[in-house]
Amino acid sequence: MPLARWLSVDTAKKTVIVRLIAAYNGVYGGFNFNGYGKGQVLIDVPQGWRVRVSCTNDSSSLSHSCAIVRGVGTTALAFPGSASPHAQAGLSPHHSTTFSFVAAHVGNFRIACVVAGHELAGMWDVLDVSHRRLPSVTLLRRLPR
Repeated sequence: MPLARWLSVDTAKKTVIVRLIAAYNGVYGGFNFNGYGKGQVLIDVPQGWRVRVSCTNDSSSLSHSCAIVRGVGTTALAFPGSASPHAQAGLSPHHSTTFSFVAAHVGNFRIACVVAGHELAGMWDVLDVSHRRLPSVTLLRRLPR
């Protein structure tokens, strides 16, 4: 998915919609969000903004989840409500959900699938909450060749 399609921004309401499609394609064996993983993408959100996440599992066989967590290999949520329902079990194939949270404090967090073993397989990217004025999405590094 092109980076420009990851975010929709409503500056008046201080809201950003983040679109995450788990198993978007075959990159990293399907353990990716929107075709990226292993920390390739950085989403930056201003502190105090509402983040609405649309989480879709495009896998035909595996359950996946979307979560904003505190660090590597943890299931501890970075903010109240910052994960898809039953995140450790995951969404069934071809299912979608939404969740919402306020980016209440500045810091570096992980966008991760918290189904056991999936983050280790590469299913994670980065969320920074900062003092920026507007949300942004940045490619940190290209796909391996």
